[in-house]
Amino acid sequence: MVNDELQEWKKKKIIQGWTSRFKQAAGNNKEWQKIFHEYLKSDIWKEKRKPVLIRANGKCEKCGAIIFDPDVHHINYDRVGGNETMDDFIVLCFSCHRETHKQRDIKTDERRSDAYYQARLSGFATKKYGDIWWFEHDKQDVEIEFIIFLYRNYCQEYGIDFDPNLDPESDFDFIEFWNQVLNGHN
Repeated sequence: MVNDELQEWKKKKIIQGWTSRFKQAAGNNKEWQKIFHEYLKSDIWKEKRKPVLIRANGKCEKCGAIIFDPDVHHINYDRVGGNETMDDFIVLCFSCHRETHKQRDIKTDERRSDAYYQARLSGFATKKYGDIWWFEHDKQDVEIEFIIFLYRNYCQEYGIDFDPNLDPESDFDFIEFWNQVLNGHN
């Protein structure tokens, strides 16, 4: 009994150590990745991985393929470091794991592009109307002004005649410009 309690106490201390390391590395992707790769070699990870593999019963939980070398994928990293639950994992074949990471990277890029665009919009509005622009002005109207401002600059840069009455749905120059904006350029 005492031995079991001691083992449980040691395990809790180890998990606290991992959790602390992950928290300290937050915001430093390179350091976080280094810690994560160390974690994947730990006994705690091996213990967390086992029941997930049993649940999958030798099959990819996404496509159903029989797999001999399964990947246990973290769906999220909210409890990474030994506090994960079974719902934090999915067993994937190599192809599904690669596709899952690709989709996550696409979503991450979209979030970053949107955050960049929103920051630029806010900077434009703050410069033009002051710190509480959002309180005094309709965001949609300000965003239209911002887009016109960006497009006017784009037209100047590329030697395109600026047409304030263009149809944004069919004007090829505007569509090209807007795709660049959405991709974090311009």
